[in-house]
Amino acid sequence: MARPKPPPPRPQLRAGDVVVLRQSQDAVEGEIIAVLTDGHYKVRWLTGVDYQHRVTTVTTEEIRKKTELGRS
Repeated sequence: MARPKPPPPRPQLRAGDVVVLRQSQDAVEGEIIAVLTDGHYKVRWLTGVDYQHRVTTVTTEEIRKKTELGRS
């Protein structure tokens, strides 16, 4: 009996990727500037009243990659 194929690996975020903050009421977008260990990323926020021009460290669970069409 053939073994089932494992699911494909989750896409990895990279420096330069544009991401959005999942739990924000506003459209908060940022650019990953560094990939850290254990699913952490340093992000420079581009939009958002409380975030714009700030750099924070976030986890994979807090962000998602912005799609090419502007939808996330």
